[in-house]
Amino acid sequence: MFRLAIKNVRHNPRRLILTAIAVALGVALVSATHIFTGALSSGFNALFNDIYDSVDVIVEPDPDAEDLPLGTSALHDEDVDAVRGVDGVATAEGSLTFQMGVLLDADGGAPGGGQGGPPSLVISWSGDADLDGATLVDGAGPSAPGEAVIDVDSFESRKLAIGDTVGYASEVGVTELTITGTVKFGDNNNTQGATLLWAPIDTVRTIAAVDGFDSIQVLVADGADPNAVAEGIAPVLPDATRAITAEDKVKEQVEQFDQALTYVNIFTLVFALIALFVGAYIIVNTFRIIVTQRTRELGLLRAIGMKGSQVRNMILVEAVVIGFVAATLGILMGWVLALGLTALIEVGAGDLFGPTTIPPDALIWGYGLGMVVTLVAALQPAIHAARIAPMEALRESGTASRKPLKTRNIVGGAMGLIGAVLFVIGLVAGLPNPAVYVGLGAVLLILGATLLAAQVLVPLAYGLRGVLSRVFGIDGKLASNNIRREPRRSANTAAALMIGVTLLAIISTFTASLKSTINDAFGSSEADMYAIALSTFIPQGAVDIISETEGVEWAGREAQGVVTYDGDDQNLWIMDSDVLGGVYGDQAGDRDLSELGDGVWATPVFLGEDLAVGDEITLDGAASTQTLEITGVAGDAIGAPLVVNWPTGEELIGQLQIVQVSIAVEDGYEVADVQTAIMDALATEYPLVDVQTADQTAQFAKGIIDIFLNIITVMLAAALIIAVLGVANTLLLSVTERTREIGLLRAVGLRRSSVWRMITLESVVMALFGTVLGMILGVSIGSALVISLEDQGITGFSIPWFSLIIYTVIAIIAGIVAAIWPAFRASRLDILKAIAADG
Repeated sequence: MFRLAIKNVRHNPRRLILTAIAVALGVALVSATHIFTGALSSGFNALFNDIYDSVDVIVEPDPDAEDLPLGTSALHDEDVDAVRGVDGVATAEGSLTFQMGVLLDADGGAPGGGQGGPPSLVISWSGDADLDGATLVDGAGPSAPGEAVIDVDSFESRKLAIGDTVGYASEVGVTELTITGTVKFGDNNNTQGATLLWAPIDTVRTIAAVDGFDSIQVLVADGADPNAVAEGIAPVLPDATRAITAEDKVKEQVEQFDQALTYVNIFTLVFALIALFVGAYIIVNTFRIIVTQRTRELGLLRAIGMKGSQVRNMILVEAVVIGFVAATLGILMGWVLALGLTALIEVGAGDLFGPTTIPPDALIWGYGLGMVVTLVAALQPAIHAARIAPMEALRESGTASRKPLKTRNIVGGAMGLIGAVLFVIGLVAGLPNPAVYVGLGAVLLILGATLLAAQVLVPLAYGLRGVLSRVFGIDGKLASNNIRREPRRSANTAAALMIGVTLLAIISTFTASLKSTINDAFGSSEADMYAIALSTFIPQGAVDIISETEGVEWAGREAQGVVTYDGDDQNLWIMDSDVLGGVYGDQAGDRDLSELGDGVWATPVFLGEDLAVGDEITLDGAASTQTLEITGVAGDAIGAPLVVNWPTGEELIGQLQIVQVSIAVEDGYEVADVQTAIMDALATEYPLVDVQTADQTAQFAKGIIDIFLNIITVMLAAALIIAVLGVANTLLLSVTERTREIGLLRAVGLRRSSVWRMITLESVVMALFGTVLGMILGVSIGSALVISLEDQGITGFSIPWFSLIIYTVIAIIAGIVAAIWPAFRASRLDILKAIAADG
């Protein structure tokens, strides 16, 4: 049986090759992600080892402790002295690293506009290569305030010379640093693309605006056990700090980084499963057609004694072989894709990755998904093949009995009805989290539509027969009859494309509505401009410059923090409520922001059923504990469950991190002129603060949404390509099945061009049917999702008509492309051989 299955696969490779490619595309997506994240993890593993390789114990803030107030440090000189007095400690030095700034270009600007990219770190210099983790290569170490050394790669890439002065921009402004030498970080200067500078501790403290250390680097005495030394250090440390060995620190860092990468793998896995789900339709169609074409062969096997279970197992073995080949191909494709992606990223970001090898998890996921999906999809055709009676099969002329669509319609109708009910519940019942009900309803509606597609396709084919006949003559009539003759097969083919288009239409509708919400928000705001930080938070000094610029009527600050309420952390939004009253308009809450006063506003979700306006709540912040009266209900557009004014926020949190400044221009001044004046005033001291008009800020926000949409579209591309391959595969196998019929048509005068046109029309109709049905479902589900999220601040609604038109045009083109090879084969059939064929 196994040899027979292998022989069948080898004997007819062409009818299975597109099926294998469809599975391989889905596998390639998930394996490429695991290979990519594996290489990234390997690169950062090497980085962490370089960072901590030369020290034995690190003293640092305890990550499980509450955050310290800003502007302070966890460790000070007396703590360093206490650590030095512990038995087994050979050397201990305080260290401070600041990474929230940017090393400026020679012209004083931020590289790449200051947005994104590897960081620029300033690290305190002790002069001890083991403690610093860096070895001096050229020049001299920094000894005076304002001096610094830089890693050799950044020195070369920035075309610096020893003695040059560079600017480092942070919240305190621009600090001038004189380069006195170059250093090599670790053994290979593996900085993962970051720029590393070392400066005297007082210089780093000035840049970071802190008065202590963020860690203490410890070397143990010869023969001492680092674990024992770490345990001995712990009792002399202040609260909220810890001592950890370098070995354990590396493990912890690697685990945290790998955990973050897990979310990337999960994100990609979702789209890989979508692609493989679409590919399952192709597999079902392929094996159903194969079983149909081999009906007589299977009948002969049964007649000579093969059992039904053996027939079933033979088909499943074929599926396993195809799944194995497809998974292997997909893993290799994923490896090539990961190689290209890592090379592309390293061109702009430097050496971020370790060796790009195929890790075990890529093999496990690749073979697991590829073979399981193929096997499960082939199960139903295999069961059908096992149930074919021997004598019935021998009487068949290559076509299997056609089952009625009754069961399929009942199941599909039930799913669609339940999905519609969940839709209604989510939209009108007023229950918490309505988007959950809409989402569940959407899944059932898509599955229901998939099953009901065959029922819709039959009358559609009847309706199209007249139109296609009038436009394309007999070719159009034959095409519509062929589609109607196998509604289940045609519907499965169209459904594969429908799923991909549905998801794309949902995302397009949602993002278009989100853009509409942004337009409405900025259009109704009283602010003319917004100041944002390109790399860090906005310094108060920058706000002072903005406020003092001629033409500025007012500048309102906004900040964020975290407080504890009833044992749970809650995000807190802090704002100059007196001047920001009209910035958010009706989206701010149930009244004007100027009425916030000294109390707190809370969102309806935070209030729940137990709290109301007028009640008092106690909030624990980093600086103090405050009992505040709830003076209003906040809107979700604010972005946090709790809102307080600026003085209250300072009492709770301490020094605040300004994330945005809204700016209004006085009457009689041009916004563009005031914007230019502000930017000129900020350029010298605060080059990382950018000022944008309301339109520019809206465009920036919408640009981020477009990036998200493009990422989703690229991820869905695998599913859409698989769906197009499904159309081609179905047509190709259908041509094989209709060989004799096509030969007879050619014999009675049908030209090759007519055969080509007939096959192409079948392809275009199926592609259009799947696309239009997908767009209807996608827009409906996307619209419902937007409505269900109205309480979360998404109030705009927009249908992306232009995108829908583009999808339709692409569907027509895809249908034509998918038909090229099947149509070519059909038109080139030898007439006499075709007539003599069994199928």
